[in-house]
Amino acid sequence: MVRRDLALTVLELEPNEFHWVLMEAVQAESEECLGYRPIDSSTRGLPDYSEALIQGASALRVLQGLAPFGKPMNPVSIGESTSGPLPEEGAGAGGPNSSTDPDSCMFTTGHPVL
Repeated sequence: MVRRDLALTVLELEPNEFHWVLMEAVQAESEECLGYRPIDSSTRGLPDYSEALIQGASALRVLQGLAPFGKPMNPVSIGESTSGPLPEEGAGAGGPNSSTDPDSCMFTTGHPVL
C-alpha cells in the first residue's frame, strides 16, 4: 500500500448540514503552513457533526483498501473462497452507504495514485 498524507475534516456548509471532506497534502509554499487539496467528499449533508466524521472515517478506510466500519470488504458464505477479486468502489463495493446511493464525490485530478 502506498502511504499518503491524508486529512479528514467536517464542514458545516449550511446550518445543520455537515459534510465530510478527505484531503491529500500538497507541496506548500511555506514551511509554516500545510497545504491540502480535496480528493473526496460527501454528496449529502448530515444533520450531525459526529455522524459526518464517522462516515468520513469510513470513506478513508475504503480509500486505504480497508473495509468500511461494520462491513466486511468481501463478504462470503461458509465454505466459499475469499481469493476472488475485490469489487471496485462505486461499483457496489459497499461504502458507508448502499451501492445504489453512494455518498461520495470523488474528485478527478490526473494524479496517478488516485
